[in-house]
Amino acid sequence: MTDPEHEIAEFVHEIQYSDLPKDVRDQVGLVIADTIGATIGGTGLPEVRQLAKKEAASNPGEATILGTEYTAAPGHAALVNGTGGTSLELDEGHKYAAGHPAIHALPVALAKAEVHAASAESFLSAFVAGYEVGVRVSRACSPLVSPYHMHGVWGTVGATAGLARLNDLSIDETIEALRIAANHALHTHFGTALEGATVRNTYAGSSNLSATQVINQAESGFTGLQDGIQRHLARTADSFDQSALTNELGELWEINRGYFKLHAACRYTHPTLDAIDELESENEISPDQIESITIETYETAAKLTPARPSNPLQAKFSLPFAAATRLVNGNSNKESFTEQAFTEPVLKLADRVTVVESDDISSRVPEERGARVSITLGTETISKEIRQARGGAQRPFNEDELREKFDTLVEPVLGSDRSNELWNTARTPANAPPRTISGLTRPDL
Repeated sequence: MTDPEHEIAEFVHEIQYSDLPKDVRDQVGLVIADTIGATIGGTGLPEVRQLAKKEAASNPGEATILGTEYTAAPGHAALVNGTGGTSLELDEGHKYAAGHPAIHALPVALAKAEVHAASAESFLSAFVAGYEVGVRVSRACSPLVSPYHMHGVWGTVGATAGLARLNDLSIDETIEALRIAANHALHTHFGTALEGATVRNTYAGSSNLSATQVINQAESGFTGLQDGIQRHLARTADSFDQSALTNELGELWEINRGYFKLHAACRYTHPTLDAIDELESENEISPDQIESITIETYETAAKLTPARPSNPLQAKFSLPFAAATRLVNGNSNKESFTEQAFTEPVLKLADRVTVVESDDISSRVPEERGARVSITLGTETISKEIRQARGGAQRPFNEDELREKFDTLVEPVLGSDRSNELWNTARTPANAPPRTISGLTRPDL
């Protein structure tokens, strides 16, 4: 009989970044650079910046809060960075995890590695350990029981795995840490996103902070519940697939199956936005001429229906608003989901959007999460179906597209020269210690 927790702990204890396949190491650099860019873009939001100021004052330390002049204790810097990284809805994700593993694993690994002057090898080994374990725990829990939100449920286990590797915990200590981490799962609610309650943006950051507490507890001799990952997290899932915890662990690298985002909205909106992109490339579409829009999509996405959101977070989880702001403003970047985008032309067009679940599209989840968009212009209706949103392994962005996104987020904070230096350094993280990467994100240097 296999012992999944022991097998995971062995994987975490033994992983070496330098031993990873070349394509995995290349992907790691892209994920780190992209996540840092999304974080710097998000830490400039007023509420995140205020949180940074408070955490720096109440929990002082030397870990960088990315894109700001503030520093804090590592766990608290990671709390803010994880919050900033999710706030724009531009952070990397994973369709089989149905969530965002990088933002649960990177902030705390980077903060701890910076403060303790860890080597690039140690930091990168820790990040990959956290990413891979996080995805496998999430897969074991998928699908989550409604109405759980996926952020914060399994993320602490992934973040803890990374810190266990960074701190060089023994296999037995790592087992206890993973068990304790599952006990720290947040009691999240998807309604926060649908209703625009921005506590949702703190879930990933809170998982990062919790991981630092878990490691302290494990190193102090505290113990967890035997089979704690399953026994704590099974209640969050329709069914818990224990085999997913270790299936092809160390052979199938989940980080290669993640996706990147250019649309600044929930991933569930991306097939719709991609369809509109293609329709506009093939047709002349004037928003004033649109009589109606019908969006057919899969079950979970079909719940994103508020046409007149109350704030930017709710707008990012609204298919009618996402479609309307894309058509009216000509793009779906972060500016199209700010309060300034809540204009009458956008809202009136959103009122003419109908969202329905399509059985045939739902039947293809999770391999495909698609959408079919039909736009009626007078007597003519034009349609486009997207079976896979762009940005994943099946339809990847090229690196120039990701670099342009990075510069758009980072240059306003750091300037073009520093943005260029940061991209090159984060993109090839094995060539620089994590302290250098973090230092390049400070606008005061």
